[in-house]
Amino acid sequence: MSRESLDALERPSPDDERADDLAARLAAVEGAYRELLHRVDRYERERREIRARLEGVLSRLATLKTT
Repeated sequence: MSRESLDALERPSPDDERADDLAARLAAVEGAYRELLHRVDRYERERREIRARLEGVLSRLATLKTT
């Protein structure tokens, strides 16, 4: 086997490099989506907590208003 043949085997083809680049970009996008989902979950949890607190305050105000 000639040296040129060995070099060709060791070097990734442009298609392999593009596939690796696309895989890396896809992994980055998936990571960003996971982070966004985590943030949305946290915001939704905080929204539920705030809503429950407000309902409690409003119910206390309603009982004070009727007395």
